[in-house]
Amino acid sequence: MARPVPQFVYKIAESAPPTPLPASLPLSSLDAQDGFIHMSNLEQMPITAAKWFTQFNRLIVLKVDSAKAQNLIGQFKWLDDGATGCIHLYSEKQANPEKLESIGAETVVGVFEWIRPDGKTWDQVPCPN
Repeated sequence: MARPVPQFVYKIAESAPPTPLPASLPLSSLDAQDGFIHMSNLEQMPITAAKWFTQFNRLIVLKVDSAKAQNLIGQFKWLDDGATGCIHLYSEKQANPEKLESIGAETVVGVFEWIRPDGKTWDQVPCPN
């Protein structure tokens, strides 16, 4: 049986979103290519950062209310049985990727800066939440 969706999920980004947050943020190139939004639970964030963002010392973390996101955008699905913590948000408009909806002002409940000091790995730096 798959794990339930946590109350909050997190989107890691390379740069800060506009202020104020728009209703829908631009999709990352990977999200647009894959047709869903890649997200992580809190425990998975250091693993995701280490795998995809090793060249960065500063990241932005968007804290997303999963209930609001499911209500407004679509459905969350774990990559596997949930053991990895990788969770994806599929838009109801997934069949038409150019119209894929994204997270934004109504779903993002926090924006945090995540700094990795030189000489540290992402799993050595506490995740903002």
